[in-house]
Amino acid sequence: MNRWIAIPSVCFLTTLALIGCEEEDGAYGTASSEITLTSFANSYDSKANATAIARIDETYRTGAREIKTTNLINSYSNQSLNDLDRTVLADDFEGRLENKDIEVNNRTVKRPIYEKNTNNQLDYQTTYKTLNLSGLRANSYVASTNVNNRYGIITDLNNYSEIPTNVAFPEGSVCYIPVVTSERSFLAFNEKNKTGYASIERWIEVAKTRFSADRDHRTSQFGVGVGNQQQAAQVMFFEYDDQPAYEYSGVEYGKDVYEANYVAKGSTDLNTDSRFDVVDCTIVNEVAGDFLAEQIERYY
Repeated sequence: MNRWIAIPSVCFLTTLALIGCEEEDGAYGTASSEITLTSFANSYDSKANATAIARIDETYRTGAREIKTTNLINSYSNQSLNDLDRTVLADDFEGRLENKDIEVNNRTVKRPIYEKNTNNQLDYQTTYKTLNLSGLRANSYVASTNVNNRYGIITDLNNYSEIPTNVAFPEGSVCYIPVVTSERSFLAFNEKNKTGYASIERWIEVAKTRFSADRDHRTSQFGVGVGNQQQAAQVMFFEYDDQPAYEYSGVEYGKDVYEANYVAKGSTDLNTDSRFDVVDCTIVNEVAGDFLAEQIERYY
């Protein structure tokens, strides 16, 4: 899987004040033992020969995780939804990230990673900061062909451009911005991430050609898992013209090669200040989700 990287040295210097850019801290919190994260996704409906759009409601409650898919336009293919347990590989470590023993405390979701053949756990949690979207329109985000000139709050009003630009989020609309905290760096993957490549070297060859432009990149290889016997690699593509930085991770596990998600040690805090960078507000609460679903069904 690809990961969008925010490069700290890049600033979007603007004094433009945007509605909804202030951070709310608990004013829109859910029940202390449950949180639902709503997003929207596209796929291709072969029967309709057209795009399908679905609402995805991901609910974390103490002890469990549930994903609900609701078709809005045509029939969405949920093959891309990844709700399986994941194998976790780190430096001299192998474990599992499972959909059980989850702890939810307001907007913090703790998901233990169990070390293989032991009762040891790694601490891994996500706290969802909130931003008020009430009154926000599509013009909250300023696009540009140059990545350095983009700023603002991007929502699904921008991603679904058929919705009129004068439509605004209703009162009570909130977006969730994840802050991921991990005890150590790791790679995570499961059967849905399996590729057809014969080796990690072949994966690297292909990964380096994912951009047709002459784009600078960096490749690293390293060992992970018990005794660091499993071979892993990362290919980082740096910012180029109107494209942000991307990082791809792969791992050779057993006889197969997998695309993997990379989680860094410590806290990964995404931007929440629209004056200096782009704020990704595509994970929302129920109020905003209901509003967006209604707009998508009306204009698509």
